[in-house]
Amino acid sequence: MNKLFYKTIARHHEFEIPKIKWSRFIGNIFHVENKEEAEKKLKEIQEKYRDATHNCYAYRYGAQVNYDLFGNLEITPEHFKQSDEGEPTSTAGKPILAQIQGHTLHNVLVVVTRYFGGTLLGVGGLIQAYGETAKQVIEHAETIETEIMKTVKFTYGFDLIPIIRNIVNKFNVKIINEIYDKGVDCEISINSGYLESFKKELSENSKGQIKI
Repeated sequence: MNKLFYKTIARHHEFEIPKIKWSRFIGNIFHVENKEEAEKKLKEIQEKYRDATHNCYAYRYGAQVNYDLFGNLEITPEHFKQSDEGEPTSTAGKPILAQIQGHTLHNVLVVVTRYFGGTLLGVGGLIQAYGETAKQVIEHAETIETEIMKTVKFTYGFDLIPIIRNIVNKFNVKIINEIYDKGVDCEISINSGYLESFKKELSENSKGQIKI
């Protein structure tokens, strides 16, 4: 039973690499929790650099805990998106996303803005330029670890309140909401690494009455 974490960034950061054949490449990275936040930050950059040739991007959010066939832990995103925004297919969004994945970041948006310098870079040159800009802005940003939390709901009888309180305290559970009716309807937030052990203890201590 170990706490699980995902890596993300602490705050927005911007970084511009040296010009490549007179083209400017400016990277911006943001922490985002969902699609709405990602799209909002993207629009901010598009407005800030509305005179740019391209504002290409990639983002992914959500951290899901999975296990492969051999029982090895995998943390995968709930959703991801990439866009070449007018550049040749797979020359911008894909290398940006590859850098996010390579640095094992979750809940981030990376936008690379290009001001065309008058000289074509070719497919290989574009892939390298967008990938390098994404790499540099990621590596210059401050990274942090954040707990992977899971929200669950369950119901239990009033006679089990003392037992549930002890288990909740043991697993550092955050109670989001409790409704007292015929029983107690409880909604909690728990670290994903504790979830299976928590479910087991609830079931055993309630003699199978509580199921999640």
